[in-house]
Amino acid sequence: MSVTALLLDAAAFGTYWLQTQAAGLYVFGVIAQGVITLALLIMTFTYKGKRFGWFNFQTWAHNFTIRYAVIVLSLIVNAVVLFLYVLNVTGTNSLIFR
Repeated sequence: MSVTALLLDAAAFGTYWLQTQAAGLYVFGVIAQGVITLALLIMTFTYKGKRFGWFNFQTWAHNFTIRYAVIVLSLIVNAVVLFLYVLNVTGTNSLIFR
């Protein structure tokens, strides 16, 4: 699943690059980013592998395994990018395509 998350990140970057080349594809980018974010959200909750690694007694916290951390970090980054896309399409802030 972590490889699939990385492939979805590559697809998200591809749609971003496509939008920088042709400015009229902003709505397509929002839809594609929404689908990718939804797929990553589903992958985060349906992950069947080991989620937590060793327990750190100094900080009293469990650490994510690297495979699960790749999925979670991919979800967080793509959700932030989706938020920036929505801000761009609504005209509130065009920070992502400056």
